[in-house]
Amino acid sequence: MKIILQQVLKILARVFIARYHPRIVGVTGSVGKTGSRLAIAAVLAERWRVGQAQNNFNNEIGLPLAILGEPDSGYRNLLAWLGILIRAIKHLVIKQKDYPEVLVLEYGVDHPGDMNYLLAIARPEVAVITAISATHLEFFGSVEGVAMEKSKLIASLPLQGTAVLNFDFSAVELIKNKTKAKVIGYGEDRSAVVRLIGIDISKLPDSTIQGVSFRLAVGGSTVPVLIRETVGQPVVSMAAAGAAVGQAMGLSVLEITHGLEKFKPPAGRLRLIKGLTGSLILDDTYNSSPQAAAAALDILKVLPLNVGAKRWAVLGDMLELGADSENLHYEIGRRVADSKVDYLVTVGTASENITKGAQAAGLAYDESWHVTDTREAIKLIQQKVNKGDIILVKGSQGVRCERIVKGIMLEPERAGELLVRQSPPWV
Repeated sequence: MKIILQQVLKILARVFIARYHPRIVGVTGSVGKTGSRLAIAAVLAERWRVGQAQNNFNNEIGLPLAILGEPDSGYRNLLAWLGILIRAIKHLVIKQKDYPEVLVLEYGVDHPGDMNYLLAIARPEVAVITAISATHLEFFGSVEGVAMEKSKLIASLPLQGTAVLNFDFSAVELIKNKTKAKVIGYGEDRSAVVRLIGIDISKLPDSTIQGVSFRLAVGGSTVPVLIRETVGQPVVSMAAAGAAVGQAMGLSVLEITHGLEKFKPPAGRLRLIKGLTGSLILDDTYNSSPQAAAAALDILKVLPLNVGAKRWAVLGDMLELGADSENLHYEIGRRVADSKVDYLVTVGTASENITKGAQAAGLAYDESWHVTDTREAIKLIQQKVNKGDIILVKGSQGVRCERIVKGIMLEPERAGELLVRQSPPWV
């Protein structure tokens, strides 16, 4: 049944593209796809009618749904799927006047060959690779295998297309020869066309952290940008991806900066949320990988603390790491010990090796705990958290660390608005 549905959706999506002729921007990468998609859409919306997935639609089912403009899937409800198919056929027969002029699509790949399938549905004119790192190694075997699969996106570009690459990742820069299209690099790297300068934490007069600020060098101009309710280089990199695509598609610096002012990172990606007893949560619970966990710890390390306050790292399992899983978790533990973390809580099974690595590197046994369940983690944190503490919460999707955030946030009634995976099927 699933295979039949995939094929029907694939055909409908291809017919939609032939019917409406949208310009297509494709985004792939080991991390940062969704946030970069949102930043790109915010920028391009300054000039065009832009369409994008309302959910994390980036696979053989999700990509066609994004093209069809469906806000949700039918899950296991046959009537819901029937409604989706009927609406699609209707919009092919009666042309939509407000169909997007530009589609910003995510291309997610978990297994070898996934990119080929997605490209058979829709080929972009602008292709973005945000990062390449140790994800899905269980299926690809190596970072090089991940790179080769993701590079198919830029290899598919027409000669008049543009590859937008994050030059802060050497693995991304090294695959730029996989395309004959124009290449625009972005990032802090000095060779980047769209360059990030002076990334810093922005604080209000009362020292409350309000977001992340930076300067964006693009098109011969350098402009200041502030992204609120978030911190960290990964979010800034998402904004830079939006700016780079804007430049690739001919937008002015003014249009680009206006678009970025409206950009909000997605839930579960380095979002700042008020916690219990005056604490502050750094919610990075969408997913995790060794590279992303290390980046989050680097951010935690530099966040300013009030006197007497503590830094917490609450880390769940990092999944799909294959044979290197134990060692990669252990190395993140050593990274924890070097990140000014006062308290470590690990959640799940594999994450016990994070605790072992942190303790071997010097974190005290009475300042680090391993639990198997999110409820245990919530109880432990609630008992020990104090005013001014900053709590990083991060883990792979399967660990459901967003439940921990809900259990320690000041306003749990806002979970549906602020947290990831809050739709009925997930809850």
